[in-house]
Amino acid sequence: MVALTLKELLQSRAAEMGERTAVIYKDDSISYRELEARVNRFANALAGLGVGRDDKVAIMLNNCPEFIVTFFACSYLGAVAVPVNIFYKERELEFLLRDSDAVALVATPSFAEFFSRIAEKPPLFKWLITTEPYAEGQLFRELEGKGSGEPLDIEVREEDVAEILYTSGTTGIPKGTMLTQGNLFFHADAIIGVLELNDDDRALMVVPMFHGYGITVMLCCFVVGTSFVLLDPFNAEEVFQVVEKYKVTFLPMVVAMYFMVYHHPDREKYDLSSLRIGISGASAMPAQLMQDASGALDITILEAWGLTECSASATIQRMNMPYKEGSVGLAHPGVKVGVMDDGGNLLGPSEVGELVIQGPLVMKGYYKRPEETEEALREGWLHTGDMGYYDDEGYFFMVDRKKEMVNVGGEKVFPREVEEVMYTHPAIAEAALIPQPDAKLGEIPVAVVALKPGASLSEGELVEFLEGKLARFKVPRRVVIMESLPRNPIGKIVKKDLVRMLSEE
Repeated sequence: MVALTLKELLQSRAAEMGERTAVIYKDDSISYRELEARVNRFANALAGLGVGRDDKVAIMLNNCPEFIVTFFACSYLGAVAVPVNIFYKERELEFLLRDSDAVALVATPSFAEFFSRIAEKPPLFKWLITTEPYAEGQLFRELEGKGSGEPLDIEVREEDVAEILYTSGTTGIPKGTMLTQGNLFFHADAIIGVLELNDDDRALMVVPMFHGYGITVMLCCFVVGTSFVLLDPFNAEEVFQVVEKYKVTFLPMVVAMYFMVYHHPDREKYDLSSLRIGISGASAMPAQLMQDASGALDITILEAWGLTECSASATIQRMNMPYKEGSVGLAHPGVKVGVMDDGGNLLGPSEVGELVIQGPLVMKGYYKRPEETEEALREGWLHTGDMGYYDDEGYFFMVDRKKEMVNVGGEKVFPREVEEVMYTHPAIAEAALIPQPDAKLGEIPVAVVALKPGASLSEGELVEFLEGKLARFKVPRRVVIMESLPRNPIGKIVKKDLVRMLSEE
């Protein structure tokens, strides 16, 4: 693959493909030439405000053209895009804005309740840009309309940071993962080769673009010069309608989406024959669902494995190789995936250890966290915290997590963060968050708590308390109240005992 930057990619596509459709949104088509012109104008407008090289621009938007324009405009400026999970609450958003040193926030006014309170806590962002009118912000379309059409003479290099994606990592403390222009393009090229994508394909973009998964799908489409249809929020019947209307061939989704698509009662009413391939990422896909969904949609669904720190994935199943149940496939071309013991020794086939990664898709590091970066990238490998093994043919298998995270349909929930919020409730003496298997989402978070003497607390009261402080996917779906939580001799809550107790119910 010829090394490209986001800027070079879009400029070349506009020059070579002109009026070919790049994005479809609410039945409106945007050509590559129009998209590049919009990006150029918005980049000039941001430059006029004072946004420059290495500045951070937070993007808190649903799947929409403004997300794409802002993401690419950052590259045109040599600035850094910081996608924000749209489900974040005020506390989480404030942390991300402060930690990332964002100078601007591009958002929808539906988050307006946060803006004024956050803006009162300097030093935070200087400029608020909204997609719809909002008294305290600048309107996106007006700002874009004022931007010059002249190309910006700013050099962007392969090693420059393109985006910072926040991940909780192994400790539960949010960290900004710095991914370079080169990281993103190497990863997209690897996926394209495996999926055999070409410019006759058309994708459905229903996975959130604020995730690395969504960014990957977008870049894959733009690199091969094809288009995608933006859809947000997810609705199974709308997926069917879009596939039928626009002859979608490529269906990237997460497990929960495939679950709802497969079980939808009206699925067979639609013509889905254009579909040829799907990909599942963000969480493990149950073998039965893989079989059922593939058969019902008459497509090949490939499962990928990875993490934000390696640009989203490092392994994927193959189109032209046997499917092995439980496997997450083989390493991407040009990427090394190994299994390492606690002593830093690489293990052989069938030996279980920590999965580690080397290659051009591995992050530059964590933003402003040199110690955590050194820990994650030690011995020349990215340490994932996931346990697994590979077989004699190079297929990788996940067996467990070192991390205690709960994977809710692809959204990573780290117990420590939720537990700290639970402990702020005056009635709670002990608290733990554990996973419980779920047929639809893979796992759901379950809160197990013990109350202070004389205190009372219902499940609904705790859920209501947490809903105002945490993103919806982090809020426990079930609350179990016990007299006390099991602890080991040194006083640590033994979560595996709690998991076992719930599984035996």
